[in-house]
Amino acid sequence: MQYRRRPLVLVSVLLGALSLMACSKKDPPPAGQDPGAGAKPAAPAEVGELNLLIFPDYIDEKIVKDFEVLTKAQVRLTRYDSTEEMESKLAYAGAESQYDVVIMASQILPRMVRRGLVKPLEHAQIPNLKNLEPRFSGAGFDDGNKHGVPYQWGTVGIVYNKKKLPNLDPSWSVLLDPKKVAGTFVLLDEQRDMLGSVLKYKGFSSNTTNASEIREAGSVLKDVKKQPKCLGFKGGVGAMEDVRAGSVDMAVVWNGDAQKAIQAEKDRLAFVIPKEGSVIWVDVMTIAAKAPHPELAHKFINHVLTPEGGAQLSLYTKYASPNAAAQGKLPPEDRTNTLIYPTKEVSDRLEHHRDLGEAAKVFDEVWTEVKSQ
Repeated sequence: MQYRRRPLVLVSVLLGALSLMACSKKDPPPAGQDPGAGAKPAAPAEVGELNLLIFPDYIDEKIVKDFEVLTKAQVRLTRYDSTEEMESKLAYAGAESQYDVVIMASQILPRMVRRGLVKPLEHAQIPNLKNLEPRFSGAGFDDGNKHGVPYQWGTVGIVYNKKKLPNLDPSWSVLLDPKKVAGTFVLLDEQRDMLGSVLKYKGFSSNTTNASEIREAGSVLKDVKKQPKCLGFKGGVGAMEDVRAGSVDMAVVWNGDAQKAIQAEKDRLAFVIPKEGSVIWVDVMTIAAKAPHPELAHKFINHVLTPEGGAQLSLYTKYASPNAAAQGKLPPEDRTNTLIYPTKEVSDRLEHHRDLGEAAKVFDEVWTEVKSQ
């Protein structure tokens, strides 16, 4: 996305290289990850500058400009394509003092808290927290939004060219079963979303802590990579563009990216959540542990939580808003769109991501194996 994210929850942040020695003072990064992978030193933060780490094309330029006019500050965006890239950037020595607001997947937030990479929020500086739906603000969500505020939420499915594949079976098997592959495709370059989808296909929980089930899902992906019709992994925006351009027939993407494309080409593109089920992700706004402008960061979060700001965001991204006050300002065609707000029948087949604690290391290891082989 242009000014934006993933999904997912799924933010690009400015990195500052202080000293690799400082890395030894932090918890080690997830298995197989180089803390500095893809990271470049960021320029020193300026006074009156908000540094935002976000997925590509995940924020409307109007929201950014309105905030700049309101605060007389400049917003500087750094983009990342996957949660793994975000975590590597944020964990790089001194990086947590280069970024202000970091938008990340909610299931990774507890790990970021344990690693000391994000700071507690000052609720007194975010009065618009009252606009959140209760399910996104209670004790069941990040201990009452202690460290994160929901930004957008959505799900994962398959976008496809319905002129080439008019009778596509709404199943993950059209990508994951070599005997049923329906056309050329790309997979989503996002660990929990992609592995979670495979786990649902296999009949497991996407939040399983069973190492053998997680490894089985990894084996499926490794086999899929060998198929000639599999053209690799891409972020949601890149995968969607491949389908639009006609270079692939299908792609695993986030529903908002699909919806934006389908609006422009309803006669050619379609999106489906497979019958085996899928995942629900929630992306959250957080503040880096040593944010250079914490007061400005709180103002930004509060700005996004206004009814107008929340509505503008979802109108642009085509993802669901956790902001109850914003939902009433959305056009009816968005509020009633089941690609954005799934029906109960579809929702019953979806599973929310949650923190997996130590079991997350198995996901990390399996994902690294999948991507490296």
